[in-house]
Amino acid sequence: MNSNHSEQQLQQRVYADRCRRLQAHLVDTKALLRELGDYSRTKWPVHYPLGRGGRAGDTGAAGLRRSSSMVMGGSAGSAGGEHPAPMRRAMTLEDAQGGRDADDADEAEDSAGLRVLRLDVRLAYHGDADVVGSLEESSIARLFDERLAQSAAHIDKLLARVGDRSSKILVTGDLNAGKSTLVNALLRQDILPSDQQPCTMLFCEVVDASLNAGAEDIHGVPSIAAYSRADPRTFERVARSDLEDVVAENGAGFQQLKIYTRSRGHGTLLHNGSVDVALIDSPGLNRDSLKTTQLFARQEEIDVVVFVVNAENHFTLSGQDFLASAGNEKARIFIVVNRFDAIRRRDRCERMILDQIRDLSPLTYAERDDLVHFVSAHEQLAAASEPFARMERSLRAFALEQRFKSKLAPAQRYAMNVLGDVQYVAAESVAAATRRIQQINAQLRESLPRYETLLVERAAASRTAEAVLDDGCLEVRRHTAAHLANATLHLQDVADKVPYAGLLALWAYAERVLLAMVRHLEHEVAECDRFACFAIQQARTELSALDVRRRGIEGAPSPHDASEELLPPSLSPDMSVELPPVGTVSNALDSAQLELSDFVDLDLTRSWGALTSLTASASLALLASKSVAAHALALLRLSSAMGTHTARRVMVASAVLIGAGSVLYVVSDMDATVRRNLSARLSLMLDDEGFAARHAERLATEASRAVRPFVWHLQHSFQRMVEAEELRRADHLRRRHAAQDSQVYFDELRIKAHDLANAVRAVGAADSTDAARL
Repeated sequence: MNSNHSEQQLQQRVYADRCRRLQAHLVDTKALLRELGDYSRTKWPVHYPLGRGGRAGDTGAAGLRRSSSMVMGGSAGSAGGEHPAPMRRAMTLEDAQGGRDADDADEAEDSAGLRVLRLDVRLAYHGDADVVGSLEESSIARLFDERLAQSAAHIDKLLARVGDRSSKILVTGDLNAGKSTLVNALLRQDILPSDQQPCTMLFCEVVDASLNAGAEDIHGVPSIAAYSRADPRTFERVARSDLEDVVAENGAGFQQLKIYTRSRGHGTLLHNGSVDVALIDSPGLNRDSLKTTQLFARQEEIDVVVFVVNAENHFTLSGQDFLASAGNEKARIFIVVNRFDAIRRRDRCERMILDQIRDLSPLTYAERDDLVHFVSAHEQLAAASEPFARMERSLRAFALEQRFKSKLAPAQRYAMNVLGDVQYVAAESVAAATRRIQQINAQLRESLPRYETLLVERAAASRTAEAVLDDGCLEVRRHTAAHLANATLHLQDVADKVPYAGLLALWAYAERVLLAMVRHLEHEVAECDRFACFAIQQARTELSALDVRRRGIEGAPSPHDASEELLPPSLSPDMSVELPPVGTVSNALDSAQLELSDFVDLDLTRSWGALTSLTASASLALLASKSVAAHALALLRLSSAMGTHTARRVMVASAVLIGAGSVLYVVSDMDATVRRNLSARLSLMLDDEGFAARHAERLATEASRAVRPFVWHLQHSFQRMVEAEELRRADHLRRRHAAQDSQVYFDELRIKAHDLANAVRAVGAADSTDAARL
């Protein structure tokens, strides 16, 4: 007796230790999911494995249809799909004894894809077609983040379930399968209404009256989450006489009925002396979609699922969907095949049902002797019948004695499924990050020649453009300076074309000469302006040709009229060049007036030279004559004959004649004097004010001002191309860095999830190991 008590205490300590360890691992698993979700939202979206384990519409090993009817669990269990060859899921669940059958059963599932974190997005008009693959990566990331949040919320429920010392047993199945009849038989009393037609419209939870201070009562619960036995505001009492109507019609809209009853006899599930048990009868799976959805949601808070199958119908599609979704965490389902007595070929029926169970729940099939029972409807009320008694003993042992299998193993399985999915997704994300890094490296290698070409072309184009600008300005400056300097030196040639009307019109002549010189200078300045315009146009054309070449490097279509398309309207090379008005060509010319000195030849050397030359010429002519000696002798004889006084008079008269001749000579050369004096004076004035240099600098500045925008446009365009390429390369480098970080993160996450999965698996080690630890 003492040994049995000690053994029970040891088992209780082992179970409590497993609960504690499993709760800690569940908390770590939830933290891992949240960490993954945060990383996916803020840094790098998780790569969802499309086209393989994550495809919608996958089928199981026996071609069973997958479904996403479950509210939070998603499709899993024996879901099909091609798993990546180099990867093996670390999800094989070992039972408390580490049985080989469990390993073999789960081995078939190791190649299935995602189980819990799977996205099963289907639309009505798509049928079973995959629509996940057609979604954008951001949409898939949002859906996956929602799935992570759902899984984390489910782990909270698992934590509450593991910490709860009671046990909830859900009896479910298709319509009219005999669920309520089975519950009544297990309770040894007729509590729930039963009929040949479906009559259960809401969940009916039956518990021992000891939980209600020993009083038998029925509470109609509008909200399961808000229900409290101590708060009458959270429920309505239902009379036992009204139970059948409420269960069949549920006019009040209750979410469930809480039925407190006293056990009839000893050894029943409710009155077992160790664990508080709740038996929950549910509506039929295929009664309506709302009830089915509620049932899928309720199974998350259930420890043991008793699935009642009508032997005449086998497993319907709704039953297959429910078992597949429940398989996320419950590897073992307690199955009762009812109305087996109505089958003529029982061996064939049993074989077909077991084949379906093997595909739906491999572990259930592996332990079919304890978990699958074939009973008859009329035997359920006879508790002493051997098939029913064996079924009840197996259910009692499964729910009460093997609590690790019935209560902890589902939570352990769910955690391992989640961690296996995390490993799978992490490995896929590592592979995706590696592919992204390889793609980015390839893009960087491919873009490097273009980037280097842009740098070379930018430098060459900038040098060429600056050279075009400098050469153009230099040519304008050189031409203007030389041209205006030459025009200044040859002003007298311009006056030669002005007609001279005589000495009386000398002043008017001088004015016309001055005006002609000024106009000539204005014309020469205008000519220099035209040359500058030509030089500007030529420089613009050369720069536009460079811009056309630049656009060819940029990849734009080669335009025929690139000057119009590639440059702003204000920078079109075909646009006529207009220089600002010159205003006055010279301040000196504006103030130039005739002066008296313009009419007097102050160069006496030149005047006397002319006279001396004339006299010398006459003298030479006389000397050259053959009778010079004779004339000289004649003059001497004449002077001797005239006497001294008379000779002196003759000489005076000769001098007067010579002076008069000189004056006449000067007057006759007045037009040349005016032209000579004016051109000399104007040239001196223009030289003093730097006439040629000033216009040369002006036109060089205007040329630079007109051409410089084209140079800036070309340089800016090249700079924009280089900066755009540098931005692309910087973006590639940034994305590569992010991919490298994610590669490291997901690899570490995979290792972390693997270690945590091993720790979760270790919770199901053999009892002897746990006992040794304690």
